[in-house]
Amino acid sequence: MSRMFNTLKKWLQLFRAQTAPATICLIMLPYLMNANLFAFESLILFTFCILIHWISFGHNSLLDTAMGYDKRDPSKSHHPLITGAIKLSTAHNIIHWSLCGLAIGAILISLWLSPNPLLAIICIFIWFVFGYAYNSGLDKETILSFLPISICFTAMGAFGYFLSHNTIDLTGWILMIYFFFTILFQISWSGNLKELEIRERSNILVKMGAKVDVTWKGEKMFDPGHAYIYGFMIKMINIVLAAILLQLNYSLAGNIPFFLFGGLALYYLILLISPRKYVRSKELLNMSIEEIATIFLPLGILLPWHEALILMAAGVLYFFGVNRLIWKVPYPKV
Repeated sequence: MSRMFNTLKKWLQLFRAQTAPATICLIMLPYLMNANLFAFESLILFTFCILIHWISFGHNSLLDTAMGYDKRDPSKSHHPLITGAIKLSTAHNIIHWSLCGLAIGAILISLWLSPNPLLAIICIFIWFVFGYAYNSGLDKETILSFLPISICFTAMGAFGYFLSHNTIDLTGWILMIYFFFTILFQISWSGNLKELEIRERSNILVKMGAKVDVTWKGEKMFDPGHAYIYGFMIKMINIVLAAILLQLNYSLAGNIPFFLFGGLALYYLILLISPRKYVRSKELLNMSIEEIATIFLPLGILLPWHEALILMAAGVLYFFGVNRLIWKVPYPKV
């Protein structure tokens, strides 16, 4: 039994399973704007979101290892493909066959649920192509690596939207742009920040003067250079877009998530863009809270509060619970 559990844990590490709530919210939020959470269709879609996250993030981990990038990264030395706990050939077979099956599954879900399956399937095409391109090397080989993955996740959100909508209105457009800037910050700021010491060619923060220096005491210090302006602007656009969503769908209750999660996002933004002592584990935790606040922000604005609270509670319990299960810490060790 313990051997089976250990094997499962290694696969969940490969799949970066802890961050599945982000994928779930990006698809379920726009879908539930015109659908019922307590329906069989929602349960099927919820399960599909978990599987698509596991396999697509596992695909990223697999290719980063197969192409040699993660083998040169000391922070990835504990990963199951690096240690040999999972063989590359096994991972290739499971992940790539699963991607084929999930692509077909996404099409079938579109034909089953969507009032406009053509638009939903177009979103699937954009989502898969840009995601595959990112995983296949653009994440490491271009300074614009944040662009394909931001488009990928925006198309993913649009897929969820068209599963319950025939056309897209102004709220839908603003929400998609909100998703774009959410992922833009997550990848081009947070993602590059945690890999800053490696100074990869795709790290745009390095080009803006950000760096980690070691003091004479042996402490690592983060200097944002001019990059802090970039990080601040992206997150402020996120907050402004959330304010527009609140204005378009105004309710007194909507003020609560706006000021609560908006304030939390701004607080952690200041932490993330300021010069400071660089402790990677602390950076990972701060990035996680920043991401959670940004993803949760529109939920209470666009969904009934009972549905928003269920998604938030499930997301928090899943995130911290899975992190404890597979990494033994409350944040992703990646």
